[in-house]
Amino acid sequence: MAALLKERREFLQNLRIYLLSSGKKEEETEEIVGELEDHLYEAEKHGKSVQDIIGQSPKAYMEQLAGEMPFDYKNLLIYVPLILIGLICYNILNKAVEGVFSYSLLEAVGDIVITLIGLGLIIVLFKYVASSKLSKISEGLLFYGGSLTPIILLVALTYLDRAVDSPMIHLGLVWRILAVALACLFLIGIAIWAKTWVSIIIPFLSLSPELVLNQTGMQETSKTVLSTVITFLGLGIYIFIVFKRERKKETKIL
Repeated sequence: MAALLKERREFLQNLRIYLLSSGKKEEETEEIVGELEDHLYEAEKHGKSVQDIIGQSPKAYMEQLAGEMPFDYKNLLIYVPLILIGLICYNILNKAVEGVFSYSLLEAVGDIVITLIGLGLIIVLFKYVASSKLSKISEGLLFYGGSLTPIILLVALTYLDRAVDSPMIHLGLVWRILAVALACLFLIGIAIWAKTWVSIIIPFLSLSPELVLNQTGMQETSKTVLSTVITFLGLGIYIFIVFKRERKKETKIL
């Protein structure tokens, strides 16, 4: 019975993560998971496993269920603009740390494309991990690799921007101060609205290493490499911790 209980809990929490990562409405997801939990609980009393009830592999069942549920376009229209504005705010703060307030068209477009790639990668990772039986090490490596990919692309974009001529936008002193103030207020506002520190933690992990290292006498190359490594590690650890906390939270609910 203990094995069946563990199997039921893991399946339901993975199903919830998979459906939410697939862009399904939270209310519908909770309703479906709740109904399925009741069926599995009753079946568990008779010694039946999850697969006995769903009649197929967990992955196939999740894919089938997700295909039958409507996509939540409302959340898409809310969160995508917020994420893109958040990216602009991050870039403003990044420029402030570097002491540069010039923006190229290539950089602006590239940042948006990389952000969308990063979002897509995160969604794919959550769906894959939720629908697959992986070891803790494998999960950690996947999320670490997922966090590295957009950062590597951003670093590559930085070097490409230096090598390619592109139209530039320069901000004066007043606009610099205003831009930094608005960026900070927006990120703090998002943290309060969403009740999560992610909009503050990610910029902090990304920018604070460079800000601190700028005060040292290190060579530029060494400083860039060390700052990048610290950021990679910090983001990878943060994403992994968030995922594990969500799983523990789901376990308590179930």
